[in-house]
Amino acid sequence: MLKLADLANRADFAAGPLHVSPGRRLIEGPAGKASVEPIVMKVFLLLIDARGSVVTRDELFANAWGGVFVGDDSLNRAIARVRKIAGETAPGLFEIETIPRTGYRLTGQILDHLQRERPHEREAAAASTLNRRVVLSGAAAAAAAGAAALWWIKERPESDEFAALMARGDEALRDGSAFDQPRTSRARDRSSPQRGGVLGSTDADSPIIQLYEKAVQLRPRSAKAWGLLGYFRAMAFESGAPRQPDRFVRTTQTAIERALALDPNEPNALTASFLLNGPMMDWPTRDARLQAILAAAPDNIPALSELMTLRQAAGYNRESWRLNERILELAPLLRPHLVIRALKLWILGNVAESDRVIDRVRALWPNYDFAYSRRLLLFAVTGRPRAAHTMLDSAPDMVGPPSQVELWRTALDALETRTPAAVERARAACLDAARETPWAVNVTVILLCALGLKETAFEITDGYLLWRGKHISTNQADGNVVNDYSRRMTQWLFTPPCAILRADPRFLQLCEEFGLAAYWRARNVRPDYQLREV
Repeated sequence: MLKLADLANRADFAAGPLHVSPGRRLIEGPAGKASVEPIVMKVFLLLIDARGSVVTRDELFANAWGGVFVGDDSLNRAIARVRKIAGETAPGLFEIETIPRTGYRLTGQILDHLQRERPHEREAAAASTLNRRVVLSGAAAAAAAGAAALWWIKERPESDEFAALMARGDEALRDGSAFDQPRTSRARDRSSPQRGGVLGSTDADSPIIQLYEKAVQLRPRSAKAWGLLGYFRAMAFESGAPRQPDRFVRTTQTAIERALALDPNEPNALTASFLLNGPMMDWPTRDARLQAILAAAPDNIPALSELMTLRQAAGYNRESWRLNERILELAPLLRPHLVIRALKLWILGNVAESDRVIDRVRALWPNYDFAYSRRLLLFAVTGRPRAAHTMLDSAPDMVGPPSQVELWRTALDALETRTPAAVERARAACLDAARETPWAVNVTVILLCALGLKETAFEITDGYLLWRGKHISTNQADGNVVNDYSRRMTQWLFTPPCAILRADPRFLQLCEEFGLAAYWRARNVRPDYQLREV
């Protein structure tokens, strides 16, 4: 690593018409002079010492910043400043070439001048370049240099802390707490969209994101740490609107790129990239992308979870069940997937077993929002609206904002009494909810179907999935826009109450327009409902 002392101790040198004084952080040429910050001088010297060879982004981070985690913006600013130096001091003498996804290299007439240096100066520069590369080679290089013991003494505390962080992260991933949103306020939690039933962070202050940010600071060469940081940041972005979306996407992409530069097959980074780019792919391509990740990493829970969700969203209930069970083999107490197990048992027609699973999850995690909301739904649509009413009365704040509580009360009254007036009030409430809280459309349509209100259910589904019809969803009251991921999560279309939609010829046309039918044909596998209901 280049330190400030290294700049102070390095002798001034000339590169053709350019005079470089590292100690004074001054560069002079025929067109003028440029005073630069220490970090800019470090980057400039690293590029000069490479003599036209590519200097990777990781090498620049490691040697100019010492491996301390900084965003790509810091490196980009330093490179931009180096590029300006040429215009300020010696126009046309050199340029900095960007090597996409890799790094940078020095080009131009300056290389000819550097090659004409005296032999001992070239040897010193070569040694500097060698040292630049050795510092990145880790324990193996230190051992080869006869310093393994010293390296271990120096690095062990940091390594222990890194290992502890990664172990905490693995545990949070296995029990599902990694997906919990920070509890900033009850109101904010209840008004946020649910991604597959898992509340996701919408900002970088998520504890799991903080954990992996610390991990990459301690071990900037860990592909897994970078990959998991990218994955949870991508999850957070998909779950809601961060305060600074452009910056959030940039930093997420940086984490993904750092992981893949270290390991092109890092599965968490590949899954994170899938989350960011998946909306631009059709259903067969998304499926193939996930299967490719799992071919190399068959036990990767993030990729398994995404494929499980995709298959359920396409109506492959039994395939999705098997994928979810595979996830639970790897992480038996992964609570979001235990709730999903209960939902799949209901979809597959085993209500009694579904009850046992969801009740056990609620006993283990009584304050878990996802389990509460799905227990409420299961009571409501399996002929037990009175039990749902009792549950709602005992903890209304577990449902969401007052508008959601009122929607549930109105719908449960209609499900219990079935009077025309109650059903009409529920229909109006569902329409209001679809317009105001579009992320809740899945539950809204299920309730409408349970009440036999097929036409209204179709109207809302059309507006939600295809942006047409009478009832197009608008922005949420809290400022978040229902995102594309929410629209791709169409599991609700294949639940038991929505059988009245699937029995209507319009449903197949909807699937054609939404891309599902093309996916079924590409796989040459019919969805479950066509095997059992037609």
